[in-house]
Amino acid sequence: MPLTTLKSHFGVFGELLWRYSRGIDDRKVEPPAEAKSISRETTFGQDTRDRSRLKATLRYLSERVGSQLRQRDKQARCVILKLRYADFTTITRHHTLRQASDSDQTIFDTGVELLNQALSQEKQKVRLIGIGVSSLTEPAKQLDMLDLSAQRLERLNKAVDRIRKKYGFTAIQTGRTLLLKDIFPSGEEGYTLHTPSLSR
Repeated sequence: MPLTTLKSHFGVFGELLWRYSRGIDDRKVEPPAEAKSISRETTFGQDTRDRSRLKATLRYLSERVGSQLRQRDKQARCVILKLRYADFTTITRHHTLRQASDSDQTIFDTGVELLNQALSQEKQKVRLIGIGVSSLTEPAKQLDMLDLSAQRLERLNKAVDRIRKKYGFTAIQTGRTLLLKDIFPSGEEGYTLHTPSLSR
């Protein structure tokens, strides 16, 4: 399209469109910024207050977030719960952890606490649920010589990650997430959630 036509329709922006469409761009090339947060969320086909379904979905989303953290060799200091209710009111609740973590269980447990608090204050059904982490850091924690459970959980997460990488995300699941097989279709990449989202 001629430059004059674009300029007459779009003004100064028309010239930019003309230049960009021809690969003419004087801006400095910069790599994408490192992610400051990781989150996953899904919208339910039907609004629900079924706590077992909400917790099963939250568990699955927590596992996806934890897996992403470990892939990036990061830990998080803050866990964020996102809920959207039937009337489209959207809330977020944050909790800062005492120690940075990449554990699925820590993310999930914190999310469940936030979920229980939110549901006790609101009687509407939930349309969307999401879990995220922020304040990402490099993995550096003080090992507790007496707390062997944390070390076992870390080894377990890494073993589960290896199995999922080789055989698909739903090849190994926690008991809580098995409920989702009757709700969401699954594939090699895991459950196909309604409007799945991964944000930075």
